[in-house]
Amino acid sequence: MVGQHEYFVGSGPTAMALYTEERPSSLWRRFDEQWEYLSLLDWSWKTVEAEREAWFLPRAEDLHPVSAHRAAALEADRQVFVRYWARYVDEEDWRDGEPPSTVVRRRRSPECVLDESFRRRGVWGRTLAILDVHEGRSSDWPHLVELTAKEADALLHELFGVTGATGLWAEQEQGK
Repeated sequence: MVGQHEYFVGSGPTAMALYTEERPSSLWRRFDEQWEYLSLLDWSWKTVEAEREAWFLPRAEDLHPVSAHRAAALEADRQVFVRYWARYVDEEDWRDGEPPSTVVRRRRSPECVLDESFRRRGVWGRTLAILDVHEGRSSDWPHLVELTAKEADALLHELFGVTGATGLWAEQEQGK
């Protein structure tokens, strides 16, 4: 395929979830020997310098080739890379039917993992809740229940009266 991009998705086990080819952790492309990844933070393609490949690239068994058409579809549907959870104070509140306090999300990009919670003032801000739960960083962690983007948006509307909070349009505009 000299002269054309080859596309790959990253998948494989992590501390919190198994990423799959259908729900990948990253999107990669290669032109000849030059690797690039789609930043899930600013939605632009970033070049991986040869000396940084060992640090940035997933293991070979966690890279799966995809067609240019599939890569374009993944790039256009950025929600596939984002995971959402309803955040409860603790498991007891969840079991008792108490409402969640907010929604948290994770964007796991090759350069950084960005964990955020939705705040009352209508913005996403950094959180440690996902690390606390999935990596055992605390003994008093919240309880998280995974949601789809659509379910997360409905819950945010119910909790805060906002619509479209899971939309990534603001982040998409930063990448243009």
